[in-house]
Amino acid sequence: MAVLRKIETNYVTIEELLKRPVSYRVPQYQRDFAWTEDETDVLWQDLVHAYENGEDEYFLGAIVTAMSESEIPSREIVDGQQRLAALSMVLSAISEYWANQSDQGRSDGLFYDFLGSKDRRTGKVLPKLSLNETDDPVFQKFVIQRNVASATDKKLWSSSNKLLVCAFDRFRKALSDWVGEYKEPEEAMLDLEEFVTKKVGIIHIEVEDNADAFVIFETLNDRGLDLAVSDLVKNYLFSKAGRTIERYSKSWRETSLLVGSENMTQFLRHHWLAFHELVREKDLYKSIRSEYANPPATREFIQEIRETADLYAALSNPEHVFWSDHPIEVQEHLEALLRFKAQQFRPVALAAMRKLSPDVTTKILRDLVVVTFRYTVIGSLGTGNLEKAYADAAAAITSGSAKSSKQVFAKLNKIYVDDNQFLTLFESKRMNKPLIARYILARINDTVGTSQEIRVAEDKGRVNLEHILPKKPDGRVWSGSYRNQDELAEVVDLLGNMTLLERGKNRDLGNSSFEVKRSKGFAKSALTLNTELCETLHWDAEAIRSRTKKLAQKACEIWRVGY
Repeated sequence: MAVLRKIETNYVTIEELLKRPVSYRVPQYQRDFAWTEDETDVLWQDLVHAYENGEDEYFLGAIVTAMSESEIPSREIVDGQQRLAALSMVLSAISEYWANQSDQGRSDGLFYDFLGSKDRRTGKVLPKLSLNETDDPVFQKFVIQRNVASATDKKLWSSSNKLLVCAFDRFRKALSDWVGEYKEPEEAMLDLEEFVTKKVGIIHIEVEDNADAFVIFETLNDRGLDLAVSDLVKNYLFSKAGRTIERYSKSWRETSLLVGSENMTQFLRHHWLAFHELVREKDLYKSIRSEYANPPATREFIQEIRETADLYAALSNPEHVFWSDHPIEVQEHLEALLRFKAQQFRPVALAAMRKLSPDVTTKILRDLVVVTFRYTVIGSLGTGNLEKAYADAAAAITSGSAKSSKQVFAKLNKIYVDDNQFLTLFESKRMNKPLIARYILARINDTVGTSQEIRVAEDKGRVNLEHILPKKPDGRVWSGSYRNQDELAEVVDLLGNMTLLERGKNRDLGNSSFEVKRSKGFAKSALTLNTELCETLHWDAEAIRSRTKKLAQKACEIWRVGY
């Protein structure tokens, strides 16, 4: 267990915190600003509610800071930077209000007390709070200095930069709306300013260095602070970094950019399932700590996940350079998995990408498409069995016991929906996701079509999805096609009631009768998919079910693993 050295814990007001002769900075390894409109609005509403109810204080929570090695007197914020940044926005909005009222004295007074101090020798403004390198330039220029952003500026902003400016704009508007309701707005603003600076308080936990701060951070989590697993893992890794923390920070930042900061916990777990063992999300942090218990091991781990991040990014991009030496059909498989919004297959794919040849990996991805299509897209079956099967398959690849796609599929066979079950599920499946319905029909058309026909899957922009019996049919036109609303609801979203038409051929067909759709739409289509519809005389629930069964048979042949 880590031993804490000197630690100070004090309850302080915002005024007491920010008027100290030190600045506060967010280390480069800390995550970017992440507050959305929800968190911003909650803070504002809480502040106003506490003020208007005459409460003696408003507790903002705890922040943890460590001594900084900077030449300028400063402290690094290890936890609490999001709240402190948001409160600085409120103060900047109040300062702006005074400036807009031509009261520059009050505006400057608040600014230099809480947002920045002027160096008497150089005349430069030293910010009281600095964020990490991704966010600080935007924070200083557009939040603290309140410059107006140009279109060019906005094009260069990262997602966290946009969140920063959006949060500040919401505080500005909320403040303006709030003070506008008072008959004496100046008095109301002075009172609110006093409440924010003198009655909003925090628990300030001060430690000597980052190592101690990381221990405090983890202790806070043990006591109920709601932290993401990825935050805990990052905190643990950085606590072991010592003088190499900037190297750790660079690797973590690159990893986060590749996989998306919002996906870090999922990514870490998928990495663990691919190359270590099956573990629940709530146990992931403990597993990582146990296996990587010292600085050399953590250096190995952070390099390991950085390398995996490249593979993870490739799974979301069929055009990624990683696939350049793979068979061309790998792009089709990746596009299908992305269309399915599938995630749980990724440990198997990661293991194959690292351990197996391009040809074998491509075959495995094709099998994953089939398994996902049968089990998830058509079956909508529970996810519990998927996770265990995928973890077993990934482990077999990583250990070297599965070297061919057939050997890998042997581990997935338990979640492979057999033909009989697949046909039953398909025939009753309501296709209420147009992208999926379109994908299935396109694949079926391209499989049964001839070489002279339009290759729908490769001509994606040239076809539209058409409901033959409309979702909201005109009863006068379609009265003989369904007995009642219950039967309509039962059949209207079956795949047998859908087709594809070249763009333009379905124009104005909408609620037209089947006979009109057949003569003006299906008969003029070059798609094999519509040939049978031209030979159909009447369209009703029975015809829909019959066509759905035929499509199910074709789908069963297309999405099949034949080992």
